[in-house]
Amino acid sequence: MTIYWAPFLHAYQPPWQDVEILKQIYNECYDPLLSMLERHDNAKITVNIQGCLVDLLNGLDLKNVRERLSHLMQMNRVDLVGSAKYHPILPLIPEQEIKRQISLNSQTIEASFDGNWHPKGFFPPEMAISTKVIQIVSELGFNWIIMDGIAHTGQWPQDYIQTQTFSQDGANTTKICTFFRDTLISNMISFKSIDANGFIKHLLTIFPDHKEHNYYIITAQDAETFGHHHKYYETSFLGKVFSLIEDRDEIEVVFVSDLCKIFPQRQQTPKAIRASSWSTELADLASNVPYPLWAHPLNSVHKYQYRLLKALYQLMALLDYHMPNYQTQKNFMHYYKTARYFFDQSLHSCWLWWASMRPMWSPNLIYKGLDLVWKASLNAQLALINAKIGSGDEFYSIIIDNGERIMEEMIEQELAGQHVRTFGDATV
Repeated sequence: MTIYWAPFLHAYQPPWQDVEILKQIYNECYDPLLSMLERHDNAKITVNIQGCLVDLLNGLDLKNVRERLSHLMQMNRVDLVGSAKYHPILPLIPEQEIKRQISLNSQTIEASFDGNWHPKGFFPPEMAISTKVIQIVSELGFNWIIMDGIAHTGQWPQDYIQTQTFSQDGANTTKICTFFRDTLISNMISFKSIDANGFIKHLLTIFPDHKEHNYYIITAQDAETFGHHHKYYETSFLGKVFSLIEDRDEIEVVFVSDLCKIFPQRQQTPKAIRASSWSTELADLASNVPYPLWAHPLNSVHKYQYRLLKALYQLMALLDYHMPNYQTQKNFMHYYKTARYFFDQSLHSCWLWWASMRPMWSPNLIYKGLDLVWKASLNAQLALINAKIGSGDEFYSIIIDNGERIMEEMIEQELAGQHVRTFGDATV
C-alpha cells in the first residue's frame, strides 16, 4: 500500500509591495522553486498564486514566471487552484465581496494562462475558514477546499475524504471535499525543524501499518518559506525529498486533487468544521477568537479598523445600489470605478496582520492599508455627491473619524512601547 504526500504552496505579496522587495523574492524564491520543479520528474505541487501577485509580476515584466508555471502545468508538475484576488480574510468580509474577490482572481488567472486553467481546488487566504465560506466556494463550482488541521473538531482524516453538501434554494445541491493540512509537520517544515530524511522517517512512523492501508498527508506553507525565509531550502528540503522518494514504492507525491480519486468519501456535518485560520491556536478558540491576527477584540487598532471597514462596506453597498441609475453620468462613473479599484485592494489582509502585535507591528504598513481605504471612501463619496445623494455622509464621517483614531492609536502604542504582545492566555 502507499503513503500519498500532497505538498501545497501559497504565493502572495500585497498589492502595494515594494518593487525591490518583490524582485528580491523573485530571485531568492520563485525562480529557484520553478527551477527545482523543472529538474525533478516525480515532483508534483499544488500551488496557489494570488491574482494580485500575478498583476505585480506582469507589471515588473517578470512574465516568465507565468510562462514557466504554464509549462509545469502541462508537464503535470503543478496544479493551480482558485482563491480570492487581493488576499482578504473571507469570513470577515460581506458575502457579495467574497464572490467578487473570487471572480476577480479567476479572471486574472484565466487571462494570464490563456484560458488553459480549470481549477478544481480552492485556497482561502490564510486558510481562514467558516461554514459560510465553504458553502459559497461549493456553490461557485470548486470540487475541494483546503484548511488547517485546527479547523477540524477532532483528528482530521488521513485514510478517507470528508465532504459537505449544501442545498441551494431548497432544490439543487452542491458537494465539496474538505481537506486539512497537517499542522504539526507543516510547521516543522516551515520553521526548519525537520530535514528531508527526518520527514520521510516521520511519514513511515506515523503510519506504521502503511503496508496494509493507504494514507495521505497534506503539508502547506507560504512559497516564500523556500529560498526567501530559508536560503536554498527549495533544494535542501523539497528537492531532497523528491530525490529520496523517487525509487521508493511506499511513498508517492500527488496533487491534492488526486486524493479525491484515490480515497473513499464520507459525508460530514457542518459542525465538524470550526471557524479558524492556519495561525489560530487552541487558546484563541477557547477565547472565541477564530482569526486573532486580523480581528482580535482586545486589539485597539483592530477595533478601529473594523469600525472603519464596516462603514466602508455600507458606503460601497450604497454606491453599488445607485450605480445602475447613473451609468450615463460621466463624473459619477469615473468616481465609482476609482472607488471600486481602491476598495477591492483595501480588502487585503496585510494591514490588519501588521496591527496584530503578535508580534507583527508596522505603523507604515498599517498606513498603506488605511490609505487605500481613504481613497476608496473619498471617491465613493464624490460619486454620491455628483449624483446628489446625501445618504452616504454618515458612513464617510465614520471612516474618517476611525481612520484618525487609528493614526492616534499607532502613536500611543509607540509611546507605550507595548506593540509586541501576546493575546489569548486561556489554556485548554
